[in-house]
Amino acid sequence: MTLARPYHLCFVNSMRGWGGAEVWMHETALALRDRGVAVSFVANPGSELHRRAVADGLPVAPLTIRVDGAPWTIVGLARRLRRLGATALVANQTKDVKVGAPAGRLAGLRHILSTRESDFPLKDRPDYRWAFQVLCTGVLVNSEATRRTTLASAPWLDPARVHLLYKGIDIERFAAGPVPTGPFTVGFVGQLIGRKGVPELMTAWSAIDAEVRPERPRLRLAGDGELRADLERWRGGLRHPDAVEILGYVEDVPAFYRTLHLLAMPSHAEGFGLAAAEALACDVPVVAGDASSLPEIVRPGETGLLVPPRDPAALTDALRMLIDDPVRARSLGLAGGRFVRAAFPRTRTLDRLLALTGHPDHPPEEHPA
Repeated sequence: MTLARPYHLCFVNSMRGWGGAEVWMHETALALRDRGVAVSFVANPGSELHRRAVADGLPVAPLTIRVDGAPWTIVGLARRLRRLGATALVANQTKDVKVGAPAGRLAGLRHILSTRESDFPLKDRPDYRWAFQVLCTGVLVNSEATRRTTLASAPWLDPARVHLLYKGIDIERFAAGPVPTGPFTVGFVGQLIGRKGVPELMTAWSAIDAEVRPERPRLRLAGDGELRADLERWRGGLRHPDAVEILGYVEDVPAFYRTLHLLAMPSHAEGFGLAAAEALACDVPVVAGDASSLPEIVRPGETGLLVPPRDPAALTDALRMLIDDPVRARSLGLAGGRFVRAAFPRTRTLDRLLALTGHPDHPPEEHPA
C-alpha cells in the first residue's frame, strides 16, 4: 500500500524579470508558509524570483525553460518535482505550462494548474489544447475579464475547469496611513511599458505641468522598464521637472501608496490590476483605464474614475478633476478602502487556492469564488 504524500504546492515560473505574477507567487508562498503549508519554487536561476526565494529560505529548484515542451526539460522538471515532494503545481507562462503540465503528470501530481495572469487570449492550436485541456487539471484566472477572454479564445476548454481566483490583498500590510500633507501627489506603480499607459500619462502630465496653479501637484513613478529612458528625457523637458520623481523599483510599496493622494493606472490591459486594489486598500483613489479587469476594482464615481484606454485627453481631465477637488478624491479613496477590504482579503484567496490544489483541509465546495 502506497501512502499519500503530504500536501506540497510548487510554483513554476521561468520569468527573469519581476512583475505582477512574480510578486503574487512570491507573496503567496510566504503567506502559505506562515500557515504551515509546504511550498516551493522552480525558477530561472538568474531571476529575481529565484534570488528572493533563496533569501527568504523557500525551497527553490533552478531550471531554465527555453524551449516549449522540450523533452529534456520536462524530464528534468519531473525529477525536481519528485525531489521537492510536490503534490500540486501552479505554472505561470504558457511555456511553463507546456513543460510543467507533462512533468507534473510524470511526477504523479494530481493537481496541475496554469495561471492566466494577463487578459490575453489562448491560441487555438493542438499544443495548447493538449497542455491546457488534457494535461492541466484546471486553469486559474484572476478576473472575470480574463475568464471571458480565455473562454472566448478557447472554445475547446471546459468552462468548469476555469477557476476564478482574485489576487487577494494583505489588508494589514496595505493599510491606510494619515492623509499626506503637502502638494497633491499622483502616483504610478508598475512596469514602465506602453501597455501600462505610460505614454498617455506623460502626455496628460505635460498638460497639467503647463497649467498655472497656486500649488504645484507632484507625480511619483515607482517601477522600471523599457520606457525609463524616455521618461527621464521627458521629465527634463517639463516646465517643472522637480515635481516629477522617477524612483525605479520601490521595495516598500505600502509606504509609497501612503505618500499619494491619487493613483494613476491608465493601462490598456491588465490581468487583475493589483496596484489598483493595493492603492484602494490604503484609501488612495484610482484613475484607471476602462479595460480588462479594472472596472471590477475601480467603480467609477464610487472608488475612482475610469477613462478610455489610449486617451490622454480623457486621462488629463480625470486627473485634473481630482487634483482640483481633493475632498472628493479623499471620499473616493475611503469608499475604495471599504470595498477592497470586503471584496479581496488575502485570507479568502489563500483558502481557495488551497482548495483548488487539493489541500485535505480545504474542500473546494467550502471555498467558492
